Amino acid sequence: MRMLIFLSIIILFFIIHINANTFNDTEITYPPYWHIAPSSLSEFPLINDSFSQYRLIDPWFYPHRLGLYKILINVTTPFMPFCSSSNASNILFALPSQFGWQFSSNRLFTNGTMNISTNSWWASANYYLSVIPFLVAVDIGLIHKEPFRILRQNNFCSSSTECFRQIPHAMEQWYLFFLHLTQSASCISNKKLTQRIIEKCYLQHIWTAYKSSIYNALPLVESKLDYLPSEVEKLFGLGWARFINLISMTRKNTDLYETIRNQRKFLPFRMLKESDRKPESNDLPDLVNRSLKNLLSFRFDWLLFIEKIWSRITCNYEGRIYAQYTLETMALSKLLASTYLAKAIMNAFLYKCDRLSNL
Repeated sequence: MRMLIFLSIIILFFIIHINANTFNDTEITYPPYWHIAPSSLSEFPLINDSFSQYRLIDPWFYPHRLGLYKILINVTTPFMPFCSSSNASNILFALPSQFGWQFSSNRLFTNGTMNISTNSWWASANYYLSVIPFLVAVDIGLIHKEPFRILRQNNFCSSSTECFRQIPHAMEQWYLFFLHLTQSASCISNKKLTQRIIEKCYLQHIWTAYKSSIYNALPLVESKLDYLPSEVEKLFGLGWARFINLISMTRKNTDLYETIRNQRKFLPFRMLKESDRKPESNDLPDLVNRSLKNLLSFRFDWLLFIEKIWSRITCNYEGRIYAQYTLETMALSKLLASTYLAKAIMNAFLYKCDRLSNL
């Protein structure tokens, strides 16, 4: 059985066309216009009508949606003792950082403005990664409950009641994440705050919520795929969304440092064109082209099989660390990536699993 698993992993290795690279970057780079995004509900526009007074949030206005993330960062940092004074170590920072990359690469279809298009597939999927955790954080009392309304567009839910009807599993998983977060002190107990403890008490829960928002949003925004500028961009977006589960199994850190480092290494700074199928003819960095080649050539028809094997490799902390290194080094050196993969496989069998499955 072990030999079968080992051979399966070797097959997985060649399917992915693994390459490698390593970086060490601790620079703090906030998302575009972070400084002007609202940091509390009281900074959103105040609306007075004949019957009520409330704050109006427009999630299709870039600073407003960014503000939802900023508020989440502010209210959750006190529950993360590993955070620095700059908040950059907050594990929620992957969300606004990815949103900022989507803005700067025009994947939100802003076209030089701050107005997000409801036709954008990226923006539509991201809606459920911003509004959902915000509404849940309000519901459980993490955010001071000042009267507010979220501007409704098309069929996007704009209240907790609506979102529980439209995307219930994501709402439930974000509720569980915030519940674990507020009770994280009991998880840590008197233990030293090591990376192993951070992974156990924090990262595993945010990855579960993150995946739930992505996977449950995909069928809701499927019609927006037709608005993407090329088939290559469509394959990239869907490939990235489906590849998330393999990344999540490694419980990779989702703070600002790690997210920015990987965005700079692997993600294209613009939307993709049909000509990007031939990387030698485009203006993208070599490492980005290699990463795209790996993603676009990935055998997603094998994904369920690969996920089962990958789940076994990442069933303990020791295996997950080297699985992270494997994914991080896929785009430069086959030799280095294969070395990390071999260590991950070895550790998966040398150390006891700390969970039954990632699936």
